[in-house]
Amino acid sequence: MRRVVLAALGTLIAGLLSAVPASGDEEAEQPTTVAGLLGYYKDLSNKAERVNEDLLRIQGELEAKRQESKDAGGRADSARKQADDFRAKVNQAHQDKSRVDSLLSPSGDLNAMNAFLTGSSRDDVVSRMRAASMASQLSGTAAEQGRKAVIDMERAAKDAAAAQNEVRRTEAVLEAGAAQVQRRRDELVKQIEQVKGVIDRLTPEQKAMLADNGDSPSSVQIPHGDVGAVLRYALGKIGSPYVWGAVGPDTFDCSGLMMTAYRVAGVNLPRVSIQQSAVGQAIPRYQVRAGDMIFYFSPVHHVAMAIDGNRAVHAPSSGQNVKIAPIDSIGPVTVIRRVMN
Repeated sequence: MRRVVLAALGTLIAGLLSAVPASGDEEAEQPTTVAGLLGYYKDLSNKAERVNEDLLRIQGELEAKRQESKDAGGRADSARKQADDFRAKVNQAHQDKSRVDSLLSPSGDLNAMNAFLTGSSRDDVVSRMRAASMASQLSGTAAEQGRKAVIDMERAAKDAAAAQNEVRRTEAVLEAGAAQVQRRRDELVKQIEQVKGVIDRLTPEQKAMLADNGDSPSSVQIPHGDVGAVLRYALGKIGSPYVWGAVGPDTFDCSGLMMTAYRVAGVNLPRVSIQQSAVGQAIPRYQVRAGDMIFYFSPVHHVAMAIDGNRAVHAPSSGQNVKIAPIDSIGPVTVIRRVMN
């Protein structure tokens, strides 16, 4: 049986390395043992997790740029409408001024003048004339103010439209980047599924030798307060499947588990691990304690939550479940951050 399994592994991996498009990664050594296949599978899963995090980050940036573009378009539309409104007021002011000037001129319309002369008293006629003079002055002022306002609004509309165009250019770049990362992710997922297919065909005895369910949470000492609440949530998700992009309640990726767990204590973390790795206070390895976030690899693309000085709970990678593992076995530690004291 072992010879048959190894032969199947060799044939499969040779096919994988020749059939999958080149990705720029160093060519992987062909596994020659069941343990080697599992290592290869974990390596592919690790690479996929990094690509998944990159894709999530780009998608977040793209969504922000789309919102910026929408906001800029709204500002441009608003500025254009204000310019149109001020332009209409300017035109009306010019018309009012022309009518008043015509009325007060020596050659003004006699019928219009008669309207002023039909007052019942001298005071009435004087007040009408004063009102006409004031209207002429105000119309002139309104016209000048309106003209300046139109210029300002047209400039604002032009600036807003230029900003929208710039944001759209950035959108196009991000969309192209997202498409490229998505293609790379799809390649890795295809490889992972092929390798996982061979692992699934192993005998129950072989699977038992490869299984790694992690430690039991029953021995964990959960602290009091918010840190305890966050850790209790994460431990309560042990056994939940890893699913890229998932933030719960039943499936998670590594950073999704952290984000949702910390939200229990009212802490809003960024979405992906490389962004989360900039939050809080850096802690040396020997001071790590429950609730600290431990970030792995360079650049950062995995995160776990410490449950004590030696163990952590995390969502490992594709095909695995949330579990407890020794901190230093998960990967090379890059930084440890403490969000809550």
